[in-house]
Amino acid sequence: MTDTPNSRDSTFFLCLMVLIWIGMFAGFGGDIAKKYEHAQGFRYPLIVHIHAAAYVGWMVLQTLQIVLIKTGRYCAHKFLGYLGIGLLCFMLVVGPWAEIDFERRTLGEPGAKTAFMVIALSGVVMFGVLASAGVWLRRSPDAHKRLMMLALISITTAGYGRWLTRPILSGLEHLGLSTSFLTFWLAFNAAPIVLTGMIALRDFVVYRRLVPAFVWGTVFMTCVQLLSAWIYFLPEWKALAVRWIGG
Repeated sequence: MTDTPNSRDSTFFLCLMVLIWIGMFAGFGGDIAKKYEHAQGFRYPLIVHIHAAAYVGWMVLQTLQIVLIKTGRYCAHKFLGYLGIGLLCFMLVVGPWAEIDFERRTLGEPGAKTAFMVIALSGVVMFGVLASAGVWLRRSPDAHKRLMMLALISITTAGYGRWLTRPILSGLEHLGLSTSFLTFWLAFNAAPIVLTGMIALRDFVVYRRLVPAFVWGTVFMTCVQLLSAWIYFLPEWKALAVRWIGG
C-alpha cells in the first residue's frame, strides 16, 4: 500500500488510541480490582453498566474507524459514522444520567465529593461539542479526524485521572506548590494536555502548520477544563450541588 498522508495520520492516531486504551484500563481496572478486594464484584447499578458499555463502545468504534481509513475502506467508515452519530446522542444522555445517579446514591456518605459533579459534567460538554463539530466538519478530513480525537481525549480523565492525579499533586506539593484550581487542573488533566500536545507537535513537525479546527478545539477544551476546575473550588458551588442533588 502506498504511504499516503491519510495512512501516516492513521498510524499516528492508532498509536494515540493505544495510549488511551492503556490509560483507561489502568484507571478503571484499578477500581474494579478494589471492588473485588472488598467482595463487591461487578455489582454496579444498571445505569453504570449502560454508561460503561456506551463509552467503551465509542472507543472501539473510533479505533475501528481509524483502521478503516488506514486500509482505504471509506464506505464502511462512512456507514459506521452514521451509527456513531446515534451512539454520540445516546452517550450525551447516559453520561449525565450515570453521574447524577451516582451523586444521589453517595450523597451524605463519608468521602462523598458532590462538588466533583461539575468536573464530570464538563467532560460531557466537551465531548459533545467537539464530537458534534467533528461530525459537522466530516467533509474536511484534517479537521474531522483531529476533532474526533480531541473529543475522546477530553474524557480520558475518567481513566487517567484515577491513577495520575494523586501522584502528580503530591509531586507539586513537594515542589512547594499548594493545591489550587490551577494545580488541580494541571494534575487532573495531565493526560489530555500531553495527548493534545503530541498532536500539535506532530502536526507542526510533519506539516509545519496546525489545523485551525484543532487549535480552536484545543482552546475550547482548555477553557472548559479551567472553568470547571475553578467552579469546583468555589465553596458556594459545593453547597449548591448538594442542594440540587438532594432535591
